[in-house]
Amino acid sequence: MTERPGLRRRLGLVTKMLGAATLVTLIAGVVYEHVGQRRDRRRLPQIGRSVDIGGRSLNIYCSGEGRPAVIFDSGNGDPGYVWADIQPEIAKLTRACWFDRAGEGWSDMGPFPRTSAAMSTDLHKLLHRAGIPAPYILVGHSLGGMNIRVYNGMYPSDVAGAVLVDAAHGDEAARAPAFMLGRSPPRRWWHSIWIAGQTARATGLLRLMLPPTTLPADSTKRTRELIVRALRNQPAAAATQFDASLPESYSQAERAADFGDRPLIILTRGKIDLPTSPSEEDRAGAAYELVWQHEIQPKLARLSTHGRQIIVEKSGHEIHEEAPEVVVNAVREVLADVRRQSSSSRVDMPKH
Repeated sequence: MTERPGLRRRLGLVTKMLGAATLVTLIAGVVYEHVGQRRDRRRLPQIGRSVDIGGRSLNIYCSGEGRPAVIFDSGNGDPGYVWADIQPEIAKLTRACWFDRAGEGWSDMGPFPRTSAAMSTDLHKLLHRAGIPAPYILVGHSLGGMNIRVYNGMYPSDVAGAVLVDAAHGDEAARAPAFMLGRSPPRRWWHSIWIAGQTARATGLLRLMLPPTTLPADSTKRTRELIVRALRNQPAAAATQFDASLPESYSQAERAADFGDRPLIILTRGKIDLPTSPSEEDRAGAAYELVWQHEIQPKLARLSTHGRQIIVEKSGHEIHEEAPEVVVNAVREVLADVRRQSSSSRVDMPKH
């Protein structure tokens, strides 16, 4: 039986129409995202300055004077602005800087994969091209804390001391209950997942899906929390979450060298909130919190001969928000130790 010519023509026409409709939709999505980015720049004017690290820029904001500089690194998905309340306190003592990792805040997107080593390379370029002399005291929350371990392994002469704020640790993958972590996709899917996220960002799909964040027109009424929420809900920030290479970052941190005799303070969450009638998952989660506090986090303190752990009883994971004064005091202590060591080494130098 032969196919009728009219049917072939109609099928061809439908195919062309679908192709044209898809192309128009993609173009409209790209335009929609471009317009949205321009609107974001107007309603969220940059705080900080852009520094070219080689074909793309990262944002950094510094205040205060003195050495060593204190550099704040945020948790996963957070812009550097989460440190905006703590930074001014440290800037009274020395130069203090927060920055936005690639894709976060006011920084450009970075290439795949976004492992701790890749982010450490970015930070090294940023600090040196921004003219901030080493060594530094590095302060990192969660993922930022794990990045600091990798940075220290890659650039040990850049690091004078560190404060790890409930820092991520490779033991999480092996010790935490499955319901707390979810499942990591196979390595062969990592790049495809990243491409899907970037495509969704470029074509406006992520912008359509993200919840809108309303900011007061009067900038004096914009709180840190509102600005952070708005930055988290930008499509670029959401697209960075399509990176699935966290297992590789865990491995990089475990392979990194320790801190030697440099000052190191580990801040660990101490709050365990259980409902009146806890479920089996609640009890498993509470048991893991005790493992986290008393087995996993103490390993970090042992990365330095001058390391110690402080369990912050009144705080959960977001110590920098729930107990900022504890973070400030820890940074002050490390800064004083570093300056004392530096002064002692100058006194001990032989005179010629």
